Amino acid sequence: MTAIRFEKVTKHFGDTVALDDVSFNVDPGETVVLLGLSGSGKSTLLRHVDGLHKANAGNVVTLDTDLNRARGTRLRQLRRRIGFVFQQFHLVGSLSVLENVCTGELGRLRGPRLGLMTYPKKVRLEALGHLERVGLAKKAFQRADTLSGGEQQRVAVARALMQRPEILLADEPVASLDPESSGQVMRLIRDIAGEQHLTVLCSLHQVELALSWADRIVGLRSGNVVLDEKAGNVDHHRAATEIYGRGALAASG
Repeated sequence: MTAIRFEKVTKHFGDTVALDDVSFNVDPGETVVLLGLSGSGKSTLLRHVDGLHKANAGNVVTLDTDLNRARGTRLRQLRRRIGFVFQQFHLVGSLSVLENVCTGELGRLRGPRLGLMTYPKKVRLEALGHLERVGLAKKAFQRADTLSGGEQQRVAVARALMQRPEILLADEPVASLDPESSGQVMRLIRDIAGEQHLTVLCSLHQVELALSWADRIVGLRSGNVVLDEKAGNVDHHRAATEIYGRGALAASG
């Protein structure tokens, strides 16, 4: 069984081709990094994994679910098995850190939640445990908007873990962070993935960070896969030239 399978996937928006005949698999427990320039198709590809986008041609199969056919309850059930970490965190700044993490459980709870204490005690304890894992338990009751960018992204990781995901998708999760915070967040994701045997598909633009963190690199250029190799078989020069083109070496570091 593969965790994620792309079979000759093509996606276009009007006259713009975002993905062009893309095919590759991601195995369970594997960490794959997508590299490419802005507009190369990385985010579009990620959004096919949980059905946020539908392919115009080809098939996407996630956890044995054919996304071309998944609708309604089946699609919602699949999405509960997939965590998503975004570049801009998407936290509610006025809520506490702990309540933001608790919202990761909303897909399994009935009815709206108005305040931290309306979540079941077991949910609050689980959320606190995830905050402990990301090193932020002591800040559980602070407003989310009082945290640094790196801390907010770690809260977003904890929120994703509340879904008990089998797959973790991360779309440029460190693009807005400084190098030190970027390294901390990526090490955290890598360590948690190893502990929980998560399958990770992550888009990045920092070549060195990707090479030091991924099991495998998939390079995209103009919607096409131009590189698909184990990270240990790729160096910075090859990644920059094959994915970004000649002259991109310095700009892509």
